[in-house]
Amino acid sequence: MRNFAAECAAGGAADTLILIFVLSASNLEHDYLGLHAVLEASEDSGPGADRLAQPLAQSAMRQRVHAFLSSSTWRGRWLGVLDDLPAPDAMQAMNMDWLLNDFPWADGRTIITTRAAAWTDTEAMSVAFDAVAGDDKQRQCAECGQIPPALFKGTKCGKCTQVYYCCRLCQQKAWKAHKPICRQIVADRRSVAEIVGLYVGSFAEEEACSWMKGKVVQWQGDAEGVLELVRHLECFPLAVALAAERACCDKTATPAMYLDALRRAGSKRAKGRGTTEEEYPKCFPDVVKLLLDTLLQSDHAHAEDAGQVLRKLALLDTEAIPLDLLGADEKKAVILLQEHSLVTVDDTGCAAMHAVTQLVVRDWMTSKAQRPVLVAALAAVLASKLDKFNNEKPTTFFIGRRYSRHAAVLAAWARKWGVLPVARPGLAGGSGGVDAGRGGGGVNVGVLHNIVVMCQRAGFFFNDVSVQPREALRMHEAALDSAIAGHGDNHTSVAECYGNIGNVYRAQGNYDEALVQHQTDLEIKIRVLGCEDGNVATSYNNIGNVYFAQGDYESALLQFHKSLEIRIRVLGCDSLEVATSYNNIGLVYEKQNDHENALLQLQKSLAIELRIHGHKHPIVADSHHNIGVVYEAQGKDEEALDQYKKSLEIKIRVYGQDHPLVANSKYGMGRVFEMRNEMHMARELFLECQRIRFKVYGADHGMTVKAATAVQRASRCAEESV
Repeated sequence: MRNFAAECAAGGAADTLILIFVLSASNLEHDYLGLHAVLEASEDSGPGADRLAQPLAQSAMRQRVHAFLSSSTWRGRWLGVLDDLPAPDAMQAMNMDWLLNDFPWADGRTIITTRAAAWTDTEAMSVAFDAVAGDDKQRQCAECGQIPPALFKGTKCGKCTQVYYCCRLCQQKAWKAHKPICRQIVADRRSVAEIVGLYVGSFAEEEACSWMKGKVVQWQGDAEGVLELVRHLECFPLAVALAAERACCDKTATPAMYLDALRRAGSKRAKGRGTTEEEYPKCFPDVVKLLLDTLLQSDHAHAEDAGQVLRKLALLDTEAIPLDLLGADEKKAVILLQEHSLVTVDDTGCAAMHAVTQLVVRDWMTSKAQRPVLVAALAAVLASKLDKFNNEKPTTFFIGRRYSRHAAVLAAWARKWGVLPVARPGLAGGSGGVDAGRGGGGVNVGVLHNIVVMCQRAGFFFNDVSVQPREALRMHEAALDSAIAGHGDNHTSVAECYGNIGNVYRAQGNYDEALVQHQTDLEIKIRVLGCEDGNVATSYNNIGNVYFAQGDYESALLQFHKSLEIRIRVLGCDSLEVATSYNNIGLVYEKQNDHENALLQLQKSLAIELRIHGHKHPIVADSHHNIGVVYEAQGKDEEALDQYKKSLEIKIRVYGQDHPLVANSKYGMGRVFEMRNEMHMARELFLECQRIRFKVYGADHGMTVKAATAVQRASRCAEESV
């Protein structure tokens, strides 16, 4: 793909380009990380070194890259290839809608490769916009005249980016009249119109034949045979490429000989699940099998490892697969697979495998007996890697980014194949039913333990760092099923899984379900550990957090005091757990308008945290924010604003601009400016808070609605003061 980008650049104004990059849809975060490193390294001076020393959150890294690409240094001097993008309408469901909204389309040249025909339909090309930003008159629908309400996502013309519509239907109706105007606008400046959409379907027959004859020298004189072969391959680009690779490696004399071998491979292939035309042609499994058989029959020292490596890679994400997930001999086999075009390896040492090839390997080349062995091996190494990730230590966030997505893909296939049991339905509670050394479904308890660790750590990353609650919930539920299957109902590992699920539900605002999960967690821990244990104190604290979120402050205070008393007895007075209890009790006092006691508790918490973590830790940021809330309630606006600013600086440095904790600090600052009657500043901060919460939680979440109400209130007051 990078060679393809370079060829495209050579065909245009290559002398004006100083940067060519590829961002793959299946591996956006990893590719953004690499691009960020390149752009940061290009800075001659300034605070770049300090930024690199502090890990950036995913959203912050993207924003930093976009800022670079839009800057005067880079604007108009880069070419970006966005590889294998899904249809625009599907991007929101895949948490990729930010790419449509935020990517600096107008500041460089962009090429899109895609299997979705919508990208090549210029009349359907649109970019989403947020109606609350900018001048409301500018956001008026050019077709029907309606002004979308706040938080409504409309569309704007993706070519000129100047005309707005309330919906896609209005955009399509207006296209005939808008088309000549649009062309004039884009003629005057560089814009999204320079996006090139390449629909990746099948070759035309002539194109496929020409490509095949150019690749396989010995077939150049056999046009009829090549045509018959590419027709059998249905002109499918990946099948054509792999067939040519096998012919070159095996020095197959004629296309007819290859086609005969291909048909024999098909007759011997075990019956699989079948496929659909949308996935791959029926002949494609035979193409992959024939190439793999050629590789396995070679005299290469690591040929036998190649098949196993291919099966492992098929259970992970398609790109940015760290080779440290493989053994020493398996890494050498990767080189062999690369030579036969079954995988690629980038300059960072990470492997990639085409999604369609993965599908074929899983469907046709992985037996039922091999499945649990593969899952066990990968789960063990992923668990060991992710066990070093700590959601409270930003310096370990890169571990979560590197491995969590692969853990999620592996867990999904383990569940689909029945290797990861679904243990909860039908459980009466208490028995467990675990044979010696075996878990539910006959899976080894050690394997189940690795799956629990792998899924829990990935779940922490998705919930606390990348803010993907649905993915976090799937991972914690997978961990729970594995823990129950391995240990039965009454085990601390099972209890911890219930607690983790409760935390995700609380973050989503589903408080009733969160309470159910935390109560189950507490009951198991008391049965197993007794009442005087730090883990029991954590459960009381979690239940208190849910009551606090519900506004039941008396119940919350009771739970927080139970937690504090146990923690002091078990852990002493100077632990982070005790600091957490002081913090939570202080928050309850603040809600009860007991500001003196609230400030006392929160300052106790901050003092402990500063001794342990120093001044730049996210836990310290939380305490600054909470103290700011109390000062605000006391009417001490200067002190409150100072605390909120300290909190915001730490949070942006750790999490980036688009994290809900950043939104909380901006909301607090907005309230202070509102208290000062500085309504324009208050409105801007509330708008930022609303934008972040809408992006993370959606329009109907209580936190988003609260921010939208604040925006309306500040806007009304600002208008009245004019």
